[in-house]
Amino acid sequence: MNNDGLNKFFAQIYTWMFVGLILSAVASFVTLNTNLGYIIFSNKMLYYGLIGVQLILLFGVQLLINVFSVRASYFLFFLYAVLSGILLSGIFVMYTSASIMWIFLISALLFLGLAVIGFTTKKDLSSFGTVMWMGMIGVFVSSLINMFLQNSLMDMIISGIAIIVFCGLTVYDNSAYKKIYNESRGKGMGKFVVLGALHMYINFIMIFVNLLNFFGDRS
Repeated sequence: MNNDGLNKFFAQIYTWMFVGLILSAVASFVTLNTNLGYIIFSNKMLYYGLIGVQLILLFGVQLLINVFSVRASYFLFFLYAVLSGILLSGIFVMYTSASIMWIFLISALLFLGLAVIGFTTKKDLSSFGTVMWMGMIGVFVSSLINMFLQNSLMDMIISGIAIIVFCGLTVYDNSAYKKIYNESRGKGMGKFVVLGALHMYINFIMIFVNLLNFFGDRS
């Protein structure tokens, strides 16, 4: 095993994940400090339309990764991160700044610990990953339904399940990308860097947002 190559591969994944988080933070800041936020959140059709575009980008990058060039894949990932930042900007109005700061820190430490476990484990997590992916689909479908039902109890239940699912996916994804690198012997990793960054970005954001929904102090 080429540990230097593997470490470089993961360093690239997490570097681009971090870039995605920075883009999201900037997009949120711009949205909150301009009329963009009012325009989006006061127009339900526009708001749900942007969510639709976000989902198209999310599944498009993953399903058509072999069709897009590496540069196009990065562009779509960055576009997804910007759009996510715009749509998530509302949390800075809904929750206290102190609550956001502490839960972000807790999410980062939790994510780091889970990533280390996934990277260092020698167990085959294939079956575990299948269960987590099924859980993610369940969370996704339930969240879509509850967007229209607006049931607060169901919202809390979904958040609790989502925390467990995306914590599990963080462990699985780190193990899976390590396996992908070793099986390909480090060749043709460009697109897997993009996919890895996207998956890690989603895992972290979902852990953070759902922890915030579960434990955050409302403004």
